[in-house]
Amino acid sequence: MDLDGGNTWDKKRIEIGGKKYSLNQIEKTILLKDLNEPRVHFAVNCAAKSCPPLHNRAFTASNVQSKLEQLTRQFINNKNYNTLSEKRLILSKIFEWYASDFGDVKTFISKYTDMNITKKTKVSYQNYDWSLNN
Repeated sequence: MDLDGGNTWDKKRIEIGGKKYSLNQIEKTILLKDLNEPRVHFAVNCAAKSCPPLHNRAFTASNVQSKLEQLTRQFINNKNYNTLSEKRLILSKIFEWYASDFGDVKTFISKYTDMNITKKTKVSYQNYDWSLNN
């Protein structure tokens, strides 16, 4: 948030095929919208404390699906970011901000945890910590 007046994600500085893109354009237009892939939220992020940990390996055609699956499962089940019980889900703000990407959040979470989530399970969201994830 200290870079470019907090707008570093909107600066067009990445050149692909002769056209410049911002980080937001790559994430939100290409990866999330065009590919319709909500697991991107757990692989591409802003490095804030409340964001999923940054992955320190390259994504390749041969590993991208397994890595997205792994990173999504790790983030959802990490108690530093989400608290899961059969009665209540206290989720990262990411799930609220990008609700339309995930569809029914309980159904999405259920795919990545062994927790028994039902219609009666209540959902709330944690506050977001924008400080740098060291």
